[in-house]
Amino acid sequence: MSIVYQDHDAQLGITSKVHQVDGKVVIQKTYDAEPLLEACAAERAATEGQRWGEWRKVGTVPMAELATMLRQDGQIDQKRAAAWLKANPALVTFSKFLK
Repeated sequence: MSIVYQDHDAQLGITSKVHQVDGKVVIQKTYDAEPLLEACAAERAATEGQRWGEWRKVGTVPMAELATMLRQDGQIDQKRAAAWLKANPALVTFSKFLK
């Protein structure tokens, strides 16, 4: 694997690498989820015992994951985002969402 190009977006926390694998060009995007996991755990603890309401924030989907969803089929809907959060409960910010 030879890296042709590498860039890091500090604002989004996403590192992009362009490299070759078996003669094909691969674009790889990675991110450090630890700050998001810590923030979601703190928010989950702060909202414990609260009730549902309009515009309730229930989780955080990282920008890199949103970009993947958009590349796959060009859209993001509530059901897909909810399914992703249920599959990644550490990024849920309101524990009643998981019940």
